[in-house]
Amino acid sequence: MFRNKGYSINNFKFSLLISVVLLSSIGLVVLQAITKVENTGMFKKQIVGVMAGIFIALVFAFIDYKIICKFYIALYILNILLMLYCKFVSEAMMPILYGKSVEDARRWIHIGPRGGGLDVMPSEITKLTIIICLAQLLIFYEGKLNKISTLAIIALVVGFPIALVLEQPDLSTTIVITLTFLIMIFVGGLSLKIVIPAVSVIVPVFIGFLWYIQQDYGTNIIKKYQRERILSLLHPEDYPDLMYQQNNARAAIKSGGVFGKLILGDDSPRLTRFVPVVESDFIFSAVGEELGFVGSALVIVLFALLLIISLSIAIKAKDKLGRYVAIGIASLITLQAFVNIGVVISLLPNTGIPLPFLSNGLSSLLTNYMLIGILLNIGLQNKDVNPTGDDYIDFGKYHKKF
Repeated sequence: MFRNKGYSINNFKFSLLISVVLLSSIGLVVLQAITKVENTGMFKKQIVGVMAGIFIALVFAFIDYKIICKFYIALYILNILLMLYCKFVSEAMMPILYGKSVEDARRWIHIGPRGGGLDVMPSEITKLTIIICLAQLLIFYEGKLNKISTLAIIALVVGFPIALVLEQPDLSTTIVITLTFLIMIFVGGLSLKIVIPAVSVIVPVFIGFLWYIQQDYGTNIIKKYQRERILSLLHPEDYPDLMYQQNNARAAIKSGGVFGKLILGDDSPRLTRFVPVVESDFIFSAVGEELGFVGSALVIVLFALLLIISLSIAIKAKDKLGRYVAIGIASLITLQAFVNIGVVISLLPNTGIPLPFLSNGLSSLLTNYMLIGILLNIGLQNKDVNPTGDDYIDFGKYHKKF
């Protein structure tokens, strides 16, 4: 993996790594504040996850992204098998390795005995799979992207794993992955002659969809609970029970004021105790209450900085493969953060998705750090690298010694 690889230390994006570590640190501070009374092992597990994530990012930073991308077919097949395993293998069939359901969602593969072990989300691997496979397809079909046959093939390849995610059901992850896919093919050279007509069709269809689901028969195309979540955002006064989580989340953010209860040493009861899943999907409400406007703004600024650095890496990437992968990673993380925060502040319908690097959950955390590691490697190999400079490291030379 390191043979004949030369990286410029000056091109290592310490600012990118520092940004995500700061986000994780904020998440740890908030997680400790909201779990200390319950005395759970959640906080300790998250610390281990962050440490492991940093290690993974550093390891992937020095693994050539082109080598990783070469295994896109194997990664695609593995991801499909994991998604199908999650869907069809029950606890009765495999007591220590089975697809786990929570309420109506079947999104996890449980490893270990009941009451112990750990849960893995195959949909997190789908995010990485889509980015790598699509980047390779854009290279393979370069110059042919605007053909209907090419778009059909790409849509079929990418659409199958996305459909499996949607079926779990996991609508929020499906939306984020789909938008990432659309951004990548646009950057890949999709003609405006296709984009403009497509948008002119999609917009009125979406408006029609919003009208349709508000009718009494509007459950024919989406699940009842999905329809009610959309309607609760459009007409919150008619769905007080469904808006309970989001209303309390906004109240918690408001109660934090400018500097937050944790910073000011306020020991008053926390409103986030009335916010279900506050440690994961709604952790931004805890950020607002504990760290106030300052802490919330800092989180948003760090995500903006992450996006800017990632786009800079994409622009300076030494080849199109690196550019497409970097764009995909930047889009995925930014969109996920936008959707999460948008849900918490009632800008979007309530749909569960973790806030990258802050939310509790090892599958999402480790996958995101892996993506950051790949970004770092793309940055190390950018087109400005001087192979004769003093900061140049030839890993091939060290490889021969061993």
